[in-house]
Amino acid sequence: MNKIRMIADREANYIYHMLSVARCGYDNDYGARYRGDYPQEDLAQLKKHERLITCAGGSHWGELYTLMICWPIAEWTGDAKSFYQEIIDQADRGEVPEHYLALAPAARGIAEVMVRNYDHYVREIWPEDRKLLEDYIARVMPLFERDGFTERAEAAVGCRLPVEAFCPTMVTSIQGGANAIDISDTQDIFGISRSPEDSFLFIGHEFIIYLLKQALREEDAFKRFETWEPTEGLAEYYLKEVTGKTLFAGAGKWTDLYARYAREGHPSAAALYREALARNGL
Repeated sequence: MNKIRMIADREANYIYHMLSVARCGYDNDYGARYRGDYPQEDLAQLKKHERLITCAGGSHWGELYTLMICWPIAEWTGDAKSFYQEIIDQADRGEVPEHYLALAPAARGIAEVMVRNYDHYVREIWPEDRKLLEDYIARVMPLFERDGFTERAEAAVGCRLPVEAFCPTMVTSIQGGANAIDISDTQDIFGISRSPEDSFLFIGHEFIIYLLKQALREEDAFKRFETWEPTEGLAEYYLKEVTGKTLFAGAGKWTDLYARYAREGHPSAAALYREALARNGL
């Protein structure tokens, strides 16, 4: 059974839309198209706090990224506007968790911008974005449904996804910046600028990453930035094992190394990972 469920979520699309129009981590034609819709002081407020609300694969995770970007998508049961209003209300009541105290003024300022501009996006922009997303998903999902990819990936890695489905959450606005952002234990953010075939490989790579979080749970993978490259390389190795293809330029270095380690008698994902760290000084 296919365990990938691509979704088009309004709240995720609003949040990354605002990052894009404010040039926070993204600077692309999509953001330029809508930049004039918003007060420049609002965009400047987001840009001022760019470092706090952006991420970059393997090198940076903003101090407010989990709270202000991930939680309203993956944890909050209402819409994004009500989430950001709650941030404002908590700040006004003095109910800020201790570890966020120093960042409370920045969080409140960001939240005010997100509340003010939500209705405009929902009314004027989301209908077109939703149509783009639905059309794109309709082109990519059949590649997983006819390929048996998830079952073959589980067999290759040697473990099963611990939840019912992995949910790629597709957004319209993140060309040229961080992509495949894991915002929860089941959910990643993906853009729609790739061809359906490349999107199949990209989402497939991330599905394998989620399997590796299980297979390497006793290792130090995903716990420090230094292990990012060999972990991503291991996902590429398994992607090639399953599909015969790799996704990223330069992946051949790691797929060749892991293939050699496997031939030398390191059959499990954990054994391959430990061998890579030992031989590459990590």
